[in-house]
Amino acid sequence: MKKQFPIISFEHASFQYEGQSQESLKDVKLIIKSGEFLVITGQSGCGKTTLTRCINNLIPRFFEGRLSGEVIVLGRSIKESDAGEAGKEIASIFQDPRSQFFTTNSSSEVAFACENYGIPHKEIVKRVNSAFQSLNMENLKDRDIFALSSGERQKVAFLAATTLNPQIYVLDEPSANLDIHTILQVREILSALKAAGHTIIVSEHRLFYLYGLADRFLIMEDGQICEELTGEEMAELSAVQMHNRRLRPLNLDLIQIERKESICRSEVFLQIRNLSFSHKAMPELLHNISLEAYKGETIALIGENGCGKTTLGKILSGLIRCRQGAFYIDGKNVKQQKLSDYVYFVMQEADHQLYTDSVTEELRLGNKRIPSIDEKVSQILKMLHLENFKDCHPYALSGGQKQRLTIGAAMLSEKPIIVLDEPTSGLDWDNMCAVANAVNYMREAGKLVFIITHDLEFISLTASRALLLKEGIIKDDLQMTEQNNFKIVKNFMVEEGGE
Repeated sequence: MKKQFPIISFEHASFQYEGQSQESLKDVKLIIKSGEFLVITGQSGCGKTTLTRCINNLIPRFFEGRLSGEVIVLGRSIKESDAGEAGKEIASIFQDPRSQFFTTNSSSEVAFACENYGIPHKEIVKRVNSAFQSLNMENLKDRDIFALSSGERQKVAFLAATTLNPQIYVLDEPSANLDIHTILQVREILSALKAAGHTIIVSEHRLFYLYGLADRFLIMEDGQICEELTGEEMAELSAVQMHNRRLRPLNLDLIQIERKESICRSEVFLQIRNLSFSHKAMPELLHNISLEAYKGETIALIGENGCGKTTLGKILSGLIRCRQGAFYIDGKNVKQQKLSDYVYFVMQEADHQLYTDSVTEELRLGNKRIPSIDEKVSQILKMLHLENFKDCHPYALSGGQKQRLTIGAAMLSEKPIIVLDEPTSGLDWDNMCAVANAVNYMREAGKLVFIITHDLEFISLTASRALLLKEGIIKDDLQMTEQNNFKIVKNFMVEEGGE
């Protein structure tokens, strides 16, 4: 048996970030055994990330604050250890791997940690080649980091971590920006690392890919571990029991589509004819795309990372120009440069769409003439779980809170078409449901909403229709009023990118 001795222990550990009024960890008692696969879950702000920052030694050196009690990792207190030295034995993989890259070439990035620790060149070459071979990712050798998809960048982060052969892997929301097919590839990597005897700690909201893999689940709330379940006990929970714990389902088969009230179709509101697009000197990404859409629809754009979903959304919003294509809105031909008059695009990177110095003013911006604007702002803040942050500066919010704020601005927009790019990336169950309610609110108000997403649960709650993109075309167009069509969408998303 691998799990024989404690490799990490929390002994009445509490931590309060500098400048914060409350503790993010409160009297945590926890033992993690060598070779154990542990999943930490719970609502945003429950303390998951803070706990992982203690394990990988980013607390208290990099993230300063008051630490009481003890956290012992590999036999040494984190109060005395050095994060740089700890990096030899503890690999960290973050939600956005770009935040941890130091080079622009995939092979150089995989070699970087070894070079940083002064490992001889011949040994580095051996380890880098071994990493690409052992994880079956030789197609990622010597690639431009900026040309890789989100999933490919996440794989490079894994490769870079394995070259030092660390005892412990710490992952913080690794699935947030990945399509389901790539997430299942990440599962295969984690399974191989577990089989090799590594200790693995994953902080995560999306749990389905950890089904049957994790030894233990910790559910956190308000800085404390409120429940501990074995993998077998977690698998026995029903969807209702998971939702009562404010968690996403562990088993994708438990997701049920929620029927949307039919909104009367009259005339086609949006038409796209023969849209094609390619980046400079690159193969065609979108080929002769044509579609028709109606007000009061929510259309999910789905497909693997890099298939052109976001590109299609940006073309529709007038943010980038396509090589060819015609657009008709409400029966009138609209030039590409005028599409932005009709379409509101919400980016995945919320920072680029925040302009004022308070949450309330962000929603009032450009909307002060709307009747009862203050009442509508209060309603939206409540719907999106932002009412307690109404006076905060937008840049003081968490990533998920910023994301919901930009969606609130879209709700107030008078533009008839809304495009949301990965609106639930990294969101817990409660906040994903809040965004789903916002989307349904806009649909019921007669807007045409496009959601670019990999989130099956979100699709089940919101979409009235799904467009399946693959190899530059719309592979299928499904009305989401039947469970059978939802099964087709689920199978497509799980199998996308496969042979």
